[in-house]
Amino acid sequence: MSTHKAQRLQIYEPVPGLKILVQLSNNSLIRVIVATITRHQLAIVGLVFVATLIFSMRENAPWLSVPKQVAIEFFSAVSQSLAALLGVLIVFLTFTSQLIAQRRYEDYYTLQIQIDQLIRLTQSLPSELSNFDKTLIALINYLVPLHLKDFPISANSSQVLPWEKLLDNFKNEHELMQVQQKCSLATHLHQQQILLVINNMEEILERFSRLYNRILEMSRFILAIVKLSFLLGVSLLFLLLFGIIDLQRKFPDLSLPVIVSLAAWVLIALLELVLDTWFFYKNLYGSSSHDLRFFPNKKYPI
Repeated sequence: MSTHKAQRLQIYEPVPGLKILVQLSNNSLIRVIVATITRHQLAIVGLVFVATLIFSMRENAPWLSVPKQVAIEFFSAVSQSLAALLGVLIVFLTFTSQLIAQRRYEDYYTLQIQIDQLIRLTQSLPSELSNFDKTLIALINYLVPLHLKDFPISANSSQVLPWEKLLDNFKNEHELMQVQQKCSLATHLHQQQILLVINNMEEILERFSRLYNRILEMSRFILAIVKLSFLLGVSLLFLLLFGIIDLQRKFPDLSLPVIVSLAAWVLIALLELVLDTWFFYKNLYGSSSHDLRFFPNKKYPI
Protein backbone atom coordinates (compact mmCIF):
# COMPACT_ATOMS: atom_id res chain seq x y z
CA MET A 1 0.00 0.00 0.00
CA SER A 2 2.82 2.40 0.82
CA THR A 3 4.49 1.59 -2.52
CA HIS A 4 1.25 2.39 -4.35
CA LYS A 5 0.96 5.72 -2.54
CA ALA A 6 4.58 6.51 -3.39
CA GLN A 7 3.88 5.78 -7.05
CA ARG A 8 0.86 8.07 -6.99
CA LEU A 9 2.92 10.86 -5.44
CA GLN A 10 5.59 10.34 -8.07
CA ILE A 11 3.00 10.54 -10.88
CA TYR A 12 1.59 13.85 -9.68
CA GLU A 13 4.97 15.46 -8.99
CA PRO A 14 5.39 18.70 -10.98
CA VAL A 15 7.61 18.70 -14.03
CA PRO A 16 11.12 19.93 -13.13
CA GLY A 17 11.09 22.40 -16.02
CA LEU A 18 7.90 23.97 -14.70
CA LYS A 19 9.48 24.23 -11.25
CA ILE A 20 12.27 26.31 -12.74
CA LEU A 21 9.76 28.49 -14.58
CA VAL A 22 7.78 29.01 -11.38
CA GLN A 23 10.95 30.02 -9.53
CA LEU A 24 11.82 32.47 -12.30
CA SER A 25 8.32 33.91 -12.29
CA ASN A 26 8.61 34.53 -8.54
CA ASN A 27 11.87 36.45 -8.94
CA SER A 28 11.15 40.19 -8.96
CA LEU A 29 14.39 41.04 -10.81
CA ILE A 30 13.56 38.57 -13.60
CA ARG A 31 10.05 40.03 -13.90
CA VAL A 32 11.43 43.58 -14.21
CA ILE A 33 14.02 42.55 -16.81
CA VAL A 34 11.51 40.61 -18.90
CA ALA A 35 8.95 43.43 -18.73
CA THR A 36 11.59 45.99 -19.76
CA ILE A 37 12.79 43.90 -22.69
CA THR A 38 9.32 43.21 -24.07
CA ARG A 39 8.07 46.73 -23.47
CA HIS A 40 11.00 48.46 -25.19
CA GLN A 41 11.80 45.81 -27.78
CA LEU A 42 11.77 48.20 -30.76
CA ALA A 43 14.25 50.50 -29.04
CA ILE A 44 16.43 47.53 -28.08
CA VAL A 45 16.44 46.13 -31.63
CA GLY A 46 17.23 49.56 -33.04
CA LEU A 47 20.05 50.04 -30.55
CA VAL A 48 21.49 46.62 -31.39
CA PHE A 49 21.35 47.42 -35.11
CA VAL A 50 23.06 50.81 -34.75
CA ALA A 51 25.74 49.51 -32.36
CA THR A 52 26.52 46.51 -34.58
CA LEU A 53 26.59 48.68 -37.70
CA ILE A 54 29.03 51.14 -36.14
CA PHE A 55 31.21 48.30 -34.88
CA SER A 56 31.23 46.50 -38.24
CA MET A 57 32.14 49.69 -40.17
CA ARG A 58 35.39 50.06 -38.28
CA GLU A 59 38.50 49.69 -40.45
CA ASN A 60 40.17 47.23 -38.10
CA ALA A 61 37.18 44.85 -38.10
CA PRO A 62 36.90 43.43 -41.63
CA TRP A 63 36.48 39.93 -40.19
CA LEU A 64 32.97 40.91 -39.03
CA SER A 65 31.53 40.73 -42.55
CA VAL A 66 29.32 37.67 -42.93
CA PRO A 67 29.74 35.54 -46.09
CA LYS A 68 26.82 35.63 -48.50
CA GLN A 69 26.06 31.91 -48.20
CA VAL A 70 26.01 32.07 -44.38
CA ALA A 71 23.59 35.00 -44.47
CA ILE A 72 21.32 33.18 -46.92
CA GLU A 73 21.33 30.03 -44.79
CA PHE A 74 20.54 32.10 -41.67
CA PHE A 75 17.55 33.87 -43.23
CA SER A 76 16.34 30.59 -44.72
CA ALA A 77 16.53 28.82 -41.35
CA VAL A 78 14.73 31.68 -39.60
CA SER A 79 12.00 31.72 -42.24
CA GLN A 80 11.43 27.96 -42.03
CA SER A 81 11.36 28.01 -38.22
CA LEU A 82 8.90 30.92 -38.08
CA ALA A 83 6.67 29.30 -40.72
CA ALA A 84 6.57 26.04 -38.74
CA LEU A 85 5.83 27.88 -35.49
CA LEU A 86 3.07 29.89 -37.17
CA GLY A 87 1.52 26.67 -38.44
CA VAL A 88 1.47 25.22 -34.93
CA LEU A 89 -0.04 28.41 -33.48
CA ILE A 90 -2.74 28.60 -36.14
CA VAL A 91 -3.71 24.95 -35.59
CA PHE A 92 -3.75 25.46 -31.82
CA LEU A 93 -5.84 28.63 -32.11
CA THR A 94 -8.30 27.00 -34.51
CA PHE A 95 -8.71 23.88 -32.37
CA THR A 96 -9.10 25.86 -29.13
CA SER A 97 -11.63 28.24 -30.69
CA GLN A 98 -13.73 25.35 -31.95
CA LEU A 99 -13.55 23.65 -28.56
CA ILE A 100 -14.66 26.83 -26.77
CA ALA A 101 -17.53 27.31 -29.24
CA GLN A 102 -18.66 23.72 -28.70
CA ARG A 103 -18.56 24.08 -24.91
CA ARG A 104 -20.54 27.32 -25.11
CA TYR A 105 -23.22 25.58 -27.16
CA GLU A 106 -23.33 22.64 -24.76
CA ASP A 107 -23.64 24.95 -21.75
CA TYR A 108 -26.39 26.91 -23.47
CA TYR A 109 -28.28 23.69 -24.22
CA THR A 110 -27.87 22.56 -20.58
CA LEU A 111 -29.09 25.95 -19.38
CA GLN A 112 -32.23 25.61 -21.49
CA ILE A 113 -32.92 22.25 -19.84
CA GLN A 114 -32.55 23.82 -16.40
CA ILE A 115 -34.85 26.70 -17.35
CA ASP A 116 -37.44 24.22 -18.61
CA GLN A 117 -37.20 22.32 -15.33
CA LEU A 118 -37.59 25.56 -13.38
CA ILE A 119 -40.74 26.35 -15.38
CA ARG A 120 -42.23 22.95 -14.50
CA LEU A 121 -41.37 23.40 -10.83
CA THR A 122 -42.97 26.85 -10.86
CA GLN A 123 -46.12 25.49 -12.48
CA SER A 124 -46.47 22.88 -9.72
CA LEU A 125 -45.59 25.29 -6.93
CA PRO A 126 -47.30 24.31 -3.61
CA SER A 127 -49.56 26.83 -1.94
CA GLU A 128 -47.06 27.20 0.92
CA LEU A 129 -44.55 28.59 -1.59
CA SER A 130 -46.95 30.98 -3.27
CA ASN A 131 -44.88 33.96 -2.12
CA PHE A 132 -42.08 32.71 -4.42
CA ASP A 133 -44.12 32.76 -7.62
CA LYS A 134 -43.45 36.41 -8.54
CA THR A 135 -39.70 36.04 -8.07
CA LEU A 136 -39.55 32.78 -10.01
CA ILE A 137 -41.68 34.14 -12.85
CA ALA A 138 -39.50 37.24 -13.03
CA LEU A 139 -36.42 35.01 -13.13
CA ILE A 140 -37.91 32.88 -15.91
CA ASN A 141 -38.99 35.94 -17.90
CA TYR A 142 -35.45 37.28 -17.65
CA LEU A 143 -33.69 34.09 -18.77
CA VAL A 144 -35.98 32.76 -21.49
CA PRO A 145 -35.43 35.57 -24.07
CA LEU A 146 -31.63 35.32 -23.79
CA HIS A 147 -29.77 33.86 -26.77
CA LEU A 148 -26.32 32.31 -26.93
CA LYS A 149 -24.80 35.62 -28.07
CA ASP A 150 -26.07 37.26 -24.86
CA PHE A 151 -23.77 35.18 -22.66
CA PRO A 152 -21.92 35.89 -20.49
CA ILE A 153 -24.34 38.27 -18.82
CA SER A 154 -22.36 41.38 -17.96
CA ALA A 155 -22.88 44.83 -16.53
CA ASN A 156 -20.83 47.73 -15.28
CA SER A 157 -18.88 47.22 -12.08
CA SER A 158 -21.19 49.68 -10.29
CA GLN A 159 -24.33 47.79 -11.31
CA VAL A 160 -25.94 44.61 -10.02
CA LEU A 161 -27.16 42.17 -12.63
CA PRO A 162 -30.93 41.54 -12.76
CA TRP A 163 -30.07 37.85 -12.47
CA GLU A 164 -28.24 38.47 -9.20
CA LYS A 165 -31.06 40.64 -7.85
CA LEU A 166 -33.61 37.92 -8.54
CA LEU A 167 -31.43 35.27 -6.95
CA ASP A 168 -30.89 37.40 -3.86
CA ASN A 169 -34.63 38.00 -3.55
CA PHE A 170 -35.39 34.30 -3.86
CA LYS A 171 -32.75 33.24 -1.34
CA ASN A 172 -33.83 35.93 1.13
CA GLU A 173 -37.43 34.78 0.88
CA HIS A 174 -36.29 31.19 1.24
CA GLU A 175 -34.34 31.93 4.44
CA LEU A 176 -37.22 34.01 5.84
CA MET A 177 -39.68 31.20 5.24
CA GLN A 178 -37.45 28.66 6.97
CA VAL A 179 -37.27 30.91 10.03
CA GLN A 180 -40.97 31.78 10.17
CA GLN A 181 -42.64 28.44 9.59
CA LYS A 182 -42.20 24.73 9.26
CA CYS A 183 -43.36 23.42 5.91
CA SER A 184 -44.36 19.88 4.95
CA LEU A 185 -41.87 17.38 3.60
CA ALA A 186 -43.23 17.63 0.04
CA THR A 187 -43.01 21.43 0.12
CA HIS A 188 -39.50 21.30 1.55
CA LEU A 189 -38.35 18.89 -1.18
CA HIS A 190 -39.99 21.04 -3.85
CA GLN A 191 -38.14 24.05 -2.51
CA GLN A 192 -34.86 22.16 -2.50
CA GLN A 193 -35.42 21.14 -6.12
CA ILE A 194 -35.84 24.78 -7.06
CA LEU A 195 -32.64 25.68 -5.22
CA LEU A 196 -30.81 22.84 -6.96
CA VAL A 197 -31.92 24.05 -10.38
CA ILE A 198 -30.92 27.63 -9.56
CA ASN A 199 -27.50 26.51 -8.29
CA ASN A 200 -27.00 24.55 -11.52
CA MET A 201 -27.87 27.63 -13.55
CA GLU A 202 -25.43 29.71 -11.52
CA GLU A 203 -22.64 27.25 -12.27
CA ILE A 204 -23.49 27.29 -15.98
CA LEU A 205 -23.42 31.09 -16.06
CA GLU A 206 -20.05 31.05 -14.28
CA ARG A 207 -18.76 28.67 -16.95
CA PHE A 208 -19.88 31.14 -19.60
CA SER A 209 -17.76 33.80 -17.89
CA ARG A 210 -14.76 31.49 -17.72
CA LEU A 211 -15.10 30.58 -21.39
CA TYR A 212 -15.35 34.25 -22.26
CA ASN A 213 -12.10 34.83 -20.37
CA ARG A 214 -10.53 32.02 -22.38
CA ILE A 215 -11.58 33.79 -25.58
CA LEU A 216 -9.93 36.99 -24.37
CA GLU A 217 -6.81 35.07 -23.41
CA MET A 218 -6.61 33.65 -26.92
CA SER A 219 -6.28 37.19 -28.28
CA ARG A 220 -2.67 37.25 -27.10
CA PHE A 221 -1.93 34.35 -29.45
CA ILE A 222 -3.53 36.28 -32.31
CA LEU A 223 -1.11 39.13 -31.58
CA ALA A 224 1.74 36.61 -31.46
CA ILE A 225 0.72 35.27 -34.88
CA VAL A 226 0.65 38.80 -36.28
CA LYS A 227 4.10 39.60 -34.89
CA LEU A 228 5.65 36.32 -36.04
CA SER A 229 4.08 36.78 -39.48
CA PHE A 230 5.69 40.22 -39.70
CA LEU A 231 9.07 38.78 -38.71
CA LEU A 232 8.59 36.02 -41.29
CA GLY A 233 7.96 38.65 -43.94
CA VAL A 234 11.06 40.58 -42.87
CA SER A 235 13.15 37.41 -42.98
CA LEU A 236 11.87 36.52 -46.46
CA LEU A 237 12.55 40.07 -47.63
CA PHE A 238 16.18 39.94 -46.53
CA LEU A 239 16.49 36.45 -47.99
CA LEU A 240 15.42 37.96 -51.29
CA LEU A 241 17.74 40.95 -50.93
CA PHE A 242 20.80 38.89 -49.98
CA GLY A 243 20.12 35.88 -52.21
CA ILE A 244 18.84 37.38 -55.47
CA ILE A 245 19.53 41.11 -55.46
CA ASP A 246 22.94 40.55 -53.81
CA LEU A 247 22.63 43.41 -51.34
CA GLN A 248 25.72 42.24 -49.49
CA ARG A 249 28.00 43.01 -52.45
CA LYS A 250 26.83 46.64 -52.48
CA PHE A 251 26.72 47.06 -48.69
CA PRO A 252 29.12 44.53 -47.12
CA ASP A 253 28.88 46.11 -43.67
CA LEU A 254 25.10 45.64 -43.53
CA SER A 255 24.95 41.86 -43.25
CA LEU A 256 26.04 41.47 -39.62
CA PRO A 257 23.79 44.24 -38.17
CA VAL A 258 20.75 42.88 -40.02
CA ILE A 259 21.41 39.32 -38.87
CA VAL A 260 22.05 40.26 -35.23
CA SER A 261 19.05 42.61 -35.09
CA LEU A 262 16.68 40.07 -36.64
CA ALA A 263 17.96 37.34 -34.31
CA ALA A 264 17.40 39.60 -31.28
CA TRP A 265 13.90 40.50 -32.44
CA VAL A 266 12.97 36.87 -33.04
CA LEU A 267 14.26 35.90 -29.58
CA ILE A 268 12.18 38.66 -27.95
CA ALA A 269 9.10 37.50 -29.89
CA LEU A 270 9.71 33.93 -28.72
CA LEU A 271 10.10 35.20 -25.16
CA GLU A 272 6.72 36.93 -25.43
CA LEU A 273 5.20 33.75 -26.81
CA VAL A 274 6.57 31.74 -23.88
CA LEU A 275 5.12 34.29 -21.43
CA ASP A 276 1.73 34.21 -23.15
CA THR A 277 1.70 30.41 -23.11
CA TRP A 278 2.73 30.35 -19.44
CA PHE A 279 0.02 32.90 -18.59
CA PHE A 280 -2.60 30.86 -20.47
CA TYR A 281 -1.47 27.63 -18.80
CA LYS A 282 -1.61 29.06 -15.27
CA ASN A 283 -5.02 30.66 -15.92
CA LEU A 284 -6.23 27.29 -17.15
CA TYR A 285 -5.00 25.35 -14.10
CA GLY A 286 -4.54 27.96 -11.41
CA SER A 287 -5.09 31.46 -10.20
CA SER A 288 -4.63 34.42 -12.52
CA SER A 289 -3.90 36.98 -9.84
CA HIS A 290 -0.35 35.73 -9.35
CA ASP A 291 0.37 35.61 -13.08
CA LEU A 292 -0.15 39.31 -13.60
CA ARG A 293 2.80 39.96 -11.29
CA PHE A 294 5.04 37.96 -13.61
CA PHE A 295 4.46 40.45 -16.41
CA PRO A 296 3.28 43.63 -14.66
CA ASN A 297 3.74 46.14 -17.46
CA LYS A 298 1.68 44.31 -20.08
CA LYS A 299 -2.06 44.90 -20.19
CA TYR A 300 -4.05 41.71 -20.39
CA PRO A 301 -7.66 41.74 -21.59
CA ILE A 302 -8.97 39.91 -18.52
